Amino acid sequence: MGRFATKRVFLMAEQVRSKIPGGIGTHTTALLRGLSTIRNEFPGIELEILVTRATTPETLDRFGIPIRYLPFRHSVYMRLSDFNFPLLGQQSGIYHSFSMFIPPVSKRGQQRVCTVHDLAFVNHPDFFTKRGAAWHTRKLKSIVGGNFPVVTVSEHTRDALLSKGIHDERIWVIESGADHLGHADFKACQELLKSLGVGRRFILSVSTQEPRKNLDGLIRAFELSRKSNPISPELLVVGARGWGTDTKQTPGVHYLGHVPEGILVALYQLAAFLVYVPFEEGFGLPVVEAMWHGLPVVASAIPAAAHCVELVNPNDTDSIAKGISRLVKDQDRREALIAKGLDRVKNMTWANSARDHMKLWEQM
Repeated sequence: MGRFATKRVFLMAEQVRSKIPGGIGTHTTALLRGLSTIRNEFPGIELEILVTRATTPETLDRFGIPIRYLPFRHSVYMRLSDFNFPLLGQQSGIYHSFSMFIPPVSKRGQQRVCTVHDLAFVNHPDFFTKRGAAWHTRKLKSIVGGNFPVVTVSEHTRDALLSKGIHDERIWVIESGADHLGHADFKACQELLKSLGVGRRFILSVSTQEPRKNLDGLIRAFELSRKSNPISPELLVVGARGWGTDTKQTPGVHYLGHVPEGILVALYQLAAFLVYVPFEEGFGLPVVEAMWHGLPVVASAIPAAAHCVELVNPNDTDSIAKGISRLVKDQDRREALIAKGLDRVKNMTWANSARDHMKLWEQM
């Protein structure tokens, strides 16, 4: 590409095709929305979304970014991606994957970037399936041995990548936004709460249900906190079922599974506070989602928290229980955390994150 030539960037949004997109799917979707709002600020860059064909009605066209389809089903594409096949076609440009999936470039003029959200599989392989841990380990080895840029969402993950031998000049820290959720659907939310027999005051937890999210520890801590305060609000657990976690039927706990975005926003706005206590996290989107909507947070020491939460030890049930009990009882503490959270996220927009991605692509 010449100095003044238009650069074409292919946004590999395959994660949104997964059955359980999780945090990476949310990150990718939000970034696409951010890019759609600021792309005219960068006339030298042309964007295209690159995905396999949808098996349900297409939703990616809402961003107004052209879509290029790969001639594979999602499941076939993910299996082939481990092999050195020319899967991306002949188009020159920058191929950016928003996960540890490494774009399988095969010709001159094709460049690649990938995003690494965390290295939890290194420190906690038992929190992943054997297949998942092995996949991530292979990808990390290839990333370490590569020479392409690597985006990460926090200084915490940057430090982890440095410890694995990735040179500092390859790493771009681009923090997530917090403004990606839409409008609240209070009517649907109130109907849901009524069906559960839950009043307006409740505690909220949001995450995909999998071992490293520490749902078991949260439930034990919730039970413990209620022993000291029987009139404590009930707990609503929002999030799709992942793997390796059995939901324990506990008095005062309601498992909602995945809920529509409008209901989630209403829950954030109606809850007493959020509890989010994973063992390890690259960032922790639910924490900043809650802060954006003026909700105080009980959390473990994850990057999103940034000293703006009621900090607890995820390995200590008593610590989590005390954090929950404090926010149940202490209105002044809740209000102080709301102020800290709002200040934390005031500039955390996906438009700003999109601009930082554009600057990276401009320099390639």
